[in-house]
Amino acid sequence: MHDNRLRRRQTLALLPVALMYKLSDAACNQLALFEKSMPFGGKLAPENRWIRLTALVDWQTLEIAYAKNFAETGRPGLSARLVIGALIVKHKLQISDEEALQQIIENPYLQYFIGLERFATAPPFASSTLTHVRKRLGEDAFAAFEEMLVNTLIARKLIKTRGLHVDATAFESEITFPTDTRLLNKAREFCVKQIDKLGKAVGQKVRTYRRVAQKEYLAFNKKRRKTKKQIRLMKKHLLQYLRRNVRQLSELLEQAQAAGGVVAEKVKERFETVKTIYDQQKEMYDEKKHTVKNRVVSLHKDYVRPIVRGKCGKNVEFGAKVNLSHVNGFMFADYLSFDNFNESLWLKHSIEAFKKRFDRLPDYVCVDHIFGTRENRAYLKEQGIRTTVKPLGRKKKAPASDAERRWRRRKQKERNQIEGGIGHCKKNYHLGSVRAKLPETEQAWIRMGLFTRNLMIANAKT
Repeated sequence: MHDNRLRRRQTLALLPVALMYKLSDAACNQLALFEKSMPFGGKLAPENRWIRLTALVDWQTLEIAYAKNFAETGRPGLSARLVIGALIVKHKLQISDEEALQQIIENPYLQYFIGLERFATAPPFASSTLTHVRKRLGEDAFAAFEEMLVNTLIARKLIKTRGLHVDATAFESEITFPTDTRLLNKAREFCVKQIDKLGKAVGQKVRTYRRVAQKEYLAFNKKRRKTKKQIRLMKKHLLQYLRRNVRQLSELLEQAQAAGGVVAEKVKERFETVKTIYDQQKEMYDEKKHTVKNRVVSLHKDYVRPIVRGKCGKNVEFGAKVNLSHVNGFMFADYLSFDNFNESLWLKHSIEAFKKRFDRLPDYVCVDHIFGTRENRAYLKEQGIRTTVKPLGRKKKAPASDAERRWRRRKQKERNQIEGGIGHCKKNYHLGSVRAKLPETEQAWIRMGLFTRNLMIANAKT
């Protein structure tokens, strides 16, 4: 009891006094309080996975990282364990924010896991709170979460830090597959909708040709097989409709602002995206090409870019590309971007991140052939790290020893673990389709999914 109080005072000393966040009392016997409030005199089974996971997580360390996101004034924030625990439940069960709260109401083990002191029959907070939490949780907060997890794994001897596997993947955003005609039609529909609203506001009726355009697009879309000539003709007509609507909406915006009207910033930003889509599609149409720099593929998520992966059956993916490290079954995000970066440039960064996490360099690194650049080979040789990439140059008269070849072949098979780990994340931890709607919330969604997976693997090993 004395140790808990001492630790609480030390924790408080690390935070500014004025932050609008109240730390929880670590000396509280939550289990005893919770079981007293359960109906029918129920008891919680100590071997339940959520009970064991509660003991695995260092909640006070998470609270310190979470509390730093609060301002000095305003309404006090909810407990870190309450909201972060709910996000862990969401990703583990692969459910929506609303369903996560519903499951928590119905399950006493989940209520205990998120830190409730008494059995509850009503949601502890609104589901929209989880969206606000995702906005708050930045890269620094997740770095602190990761550090807490790594310290726990090392202290409990749940991880072996000999080898490092590195690979990149794309966690796809939930967007409609972006064909050129579909994207142009969505941009046109947005313009028409805003033209109607602003036209009524300024008392002006504008002819948009919406019925003609929609009828033509639907007729085109119903065709099961479309020739290149038909697609090009449809793009031409949609560009013409959109050009007219963009001009009309620009004029109405000027009239509305001149009359003292207020146009929402969100509408202005979306309209700028529409203009970008028109310019890019017009450039590709005129020059008869299919690529353009910083191509916008979604009207509602203008930050998403096409990630060319070259995979069988899925050549292009749309979402965040992440450089991942895999260590003894646990996965960590070393670099995340919505641009299609070259993963080989980030191998040195992954090795340095490994050293920061475990205070040592890996004995060996298992990577794909794309990482075998001369710069990476020189760096690995300088650091004394073995690698699985084949030597460069012609086949030598005195080839590598049989032991070296067998080691390389064995480690290349071991590299399959990271491929399986990526598939496991996408299938079992809500990362197959990222449903957040902002770049910062998408990043938080991905990092929380990886954090939840690591926690569950650690929990299974205890």
